[in-house]
Amino acid sequence: MTGLAAALGADEAAAYEAYEKVANAGGGLHGQPIHFEIHDDQSNPATAVALLGPILARRPAVVMGSTLAGPTQAMAALVKNGPVLYAATPNVMPEKGSYVFGAGSLTTWYSTAALRFFSKRGLTRIATITTSDASGQNNLAGLEAALRYPDGRGMRIVDRESFGLGDISIASQVARLKSANPQVVFAYPNGTAFGTALHGLADAGLDLPVYTSAANFNPVLLERFKSYLPNELIASAPSFFNRDRKANDPLKAPIDEFYEGLAAVGIAHPTVAHMFAWDPARIVVTALRRLGPNADARQLRDEILKMKHFPGAAGFYDFSSGDQHGLSQDAILVIRWDPKSGRSLVVSAPGGAPLSR
Repeated sequence: MTGLAAALGADEAAAYEAYEKVANAGGGLHGQPIHFEIHDDQSNPATAVALLGPILARRPAVVMGSTLAGPTQAMAALVKNGPVLYAATPNVMPEKGSYVFGAGSLTTWYSTAALRFFSKRGLTRIATITTSDASGQNNLAGLEAALRYPDGRGMRIVDRESFGLGDISIASQVARLKSANPQVVFAYPNGTAFGTALHGLADAGLDLPVYTSAANFNPVLLERFKSYLPNELIASAPSFFNRDRKANDPLKAPIDEFYEGLAAVGIAHPTVAHMFAWDPARIVVTALRRLGPNADARQLRDEILKMKHFPGAAGFYDFSSGDQHGLSQDAILVIRWDPKSGRSLVVSAPGGAPLSR
């Protein structure tokens, strides 16, 4: 709720609040109301671990969070035998069958969709900007893995740059990046650090298409950065960005519930960070409704792992994939930020393929 990821954390807390109202209106857990208890890890792994200790003493079946990979990975080391730790970030790579789950799709699939989108435009030379923390390294690993798939054929990383979360200037990194002559920049930092990356690119007069996490497509956040936004800001995003669906589409109901639930608490334009909390909360509550409110961590983990073709705001979940995320590449769209409207525009079909005309 504070620190460098505060903008993301605020959206996630709002989504927990909104889903709590929806779940309780639907009967809660066997008639018992649910409540999400929010703790502030201050975007800091050590703080997250300190908060988790007293929580584990209460023997919960599940803990939701964290917003960032670093705090999540620090907590994951303490839940080898439970409770379920359902991260509010896709930027984790849990072991198959473990008690740790990640929100959204595996980072490799987000990158694969982006590679497909850019390769169709002939943009094959990539420069990367990451932070030096766990989030940055995981994102880079996801991109490197995606380059080994067919959609990455002919594309390559021509420069890799990184900076610390507290750095306020990346002039030297951008100078090296510029000399590598990239055609597109993959800028993975989130929140305040993403602004640092954008500022560095703008100061160097480097106006290339910039790809980033859809978590940065937050109207409040991008309003702060509007004076140095690139002409083309692109992200890979979950299925809910396409709300125009036929009545018989199985994703229509969960996507409408997502929009309507958030609208009820004053959020007219949901962000991907809202989804990173909403869908995991919905999955956990659905599992506990099947098991009963007194289910233990092992029962809850096993129930989630059994879910197949579960419709959520982000797409269809199938945890038999083994990646502990449950979403495939087909759940992903490519979106572009439109500064005039302050909205995201869908610019690809599912999986990153160009829109048919």
